[in-house]
Amino acid sequence: MSKSKAKIFLVDDHPLVQEWLTNLLHQQPGLVVCGEAATASEALQAISTLKPDIAIVDISLQSGSGLELIRISRGFGLRSPL
Repeated sequence: MSKSKAKIFLVDDHPLVQEWLTNLLHQQPGLVVCGEAATASEALQAISTLKPDIAIVDISLQSGSGLELIRISRGFGLRSPL
């Protein structure tokens, strides 16, 4: 019986960081990146739709606060915002 992979959502306003983290996470057998966003508003919309298990959030986004995003996204049932 195969285990399902933990779905991870990335929020960072630097495209190279998003790309690097996505590549790194895809190398891990139990993890899959289910989406990415560069702004807090994009992230909130996608998180509510995709329902990831975990979010990795840059706390200093150019457009919005990563800390506020974490606080709000806790209501969507994320297991562990990081």
